[in-house]
Amino acid sequence: MSKLQLKLLMMILGNILLGFAIGVFIIAELGTDPFATMNLGVSSTLGWSFGNYQLVFNSLLFIVILLYGRHLIGIGTLVNMTALGYIADFTVYSYEQLPIESIPLVIRLIMLAIGIILASLGLSLYITAQLGVAPYDALPLIIMAFTKDKVSFAKARMGVDILAVIIGFLFGAVVNIGTLIIAVSLGNGVAFFNRRVSEPLLKRYDVIG
Repeated sequence: MSKLQLKLLMMILGNILLGFAIGVFIIAELGTDPFATMNLGVSSTLGWSFGNYQLVFNSLLFIVILLYGRHLIGIGTLVNMTALGYIADFTVYSYEQLPIESIPLVIRLIMLAIGIILASLGLSLYITAQLGVAPYDALPLIIMAFTKDKVSFAKARMGVDILAVIIGFLFGAVVNIGTLIIAVSLGNGVAFFNRRVSEPLLKRYDVIG
């Protein structure tokens, strides 16, 4: 496998995991990730589907990235912008076809934990692949650049996520304990998988360092 093929695989797998994780959060009904919370709140207010609204909003954020983080744009940006919401929609749709009336709280908590792990791993894989990141995921990286790394990725991500949760709440999105757990966990989770999985994987191909 070539370096480029590995990076493409990481980018695609990362986005699939992230989209699936968002779907799991929605199904568990304990709160979604901050960006999804914001988009679910605004999309429900407008009467749009989650996938359609996320595509439109990502397009608007894309303008910000063009101005302040053009180097972060790549094929991964387009894949994330166009596919993530629909992967989440498909995950929820597939669940709704199953003969399941309700999920016990214990199982929902387990789903929340699994979703956080998958989302953190997915973000780590596709960001570390350096083939472009989604506009929302680029915001913490832009903050790091503006502060010359004085603000860590974990802190920058947490700040952006908390703001997204507030906006989602103001638009009527359900903000549950899971939302808060996700908001304070993703940044550290991504940093963990960067160190333990994604960066070591690329170093084997002499891509990083």
